Amino acid sequence: MIEKYLHGVPFLFFENLLQFNNLTHAISTRSGGASSAPYASLNLGADTEDAPERVVKNYEIASSALGFNLAALVASKQVHGNQLAVIDDSFIGRSTFAVEPLLHGYDALATKKPGLTLMVRVADCVPVILFAPEQKMVAVVHAGWRGTLAGIAGETVREMVLRHHADPGAIRAGIGPAIGPCCYRVQEAVAGVFKRETDLYTAVFRESGGELFLNLWEANRLQLLQQGIPDCNIEVAGLCTACRPDLFFSYRGEKGKTGRFGAFAGLGT
Repeated sequence: MIEKYLHGVPFLFFENLLQFNNLTHAISTRSGGASSAPYASLNLGADTEDAPERVVKNYEIASSALGFNLAALVASKQVHGNQLAVIDDSFIGRSTFAVEPLLHGYDALATKKPGLTLMVRVADCVPVILFAPEQKMVAVVHAGWRGTLAGIAGETVREMVLRHHADPGAIRAGIGPAIGPCCYRVQEAVAGVFKRETDLYTAVFRESGGELFLNLWEANRLQLLQQGIPDCNIEVAGLCTACRPDLFFSYRGEKGKTGRFGAFAGLGT
């Protein structure tokens, strides 16, 4: 990933997505906003206990720096599921940066409509950005362990391929900052569910000192590979949110009292 400062605010960008002039994308950090501790400072979490007016201000800062219209920002109240919403004209105005988003239950959003900006909010879960250049279709995905178990990243690609005729060999993907395999300790019950319900267990779990660690980065990368995206088209940030509290909010690292950063993507007009 590449870090750039836009109007004094730091954002991260996937190198493999920057080459497309009709695609805009960014991963925010925790810096450059208006919130105070424990949400300092660019908290985009509408469902945190941060002051709503500060969250709104943070969205205004982010949108101004990135150059998108807040009225055309689409988000959802995420539920750690595997539901995808394909955003068209009927969704415009139904979900923005408001404290209570009107869209509910979608952990992945996709669109072919230029001028919209899609976003997911994270603080340890994996943000994934997908772009099908030939179909001019973009998607953003929020994948915690439950969403990863449900295959949300792979299902989003499957939807893009089967219903929108995207070529999986041409899709580009960015797997963003999230809690890494160095820090993501999980209970045996979680590991057991993965072992029973997926074929990922051996590849994504390791044991150290009697504890189990889950590699969400690799689990989502493998899902994308299984759907036909070439390995060379997948960029993994490799940045652990729990290790880098200077850069990111981390739900686990900060014991639940923290903000959210965002993954943004949209098509140019």
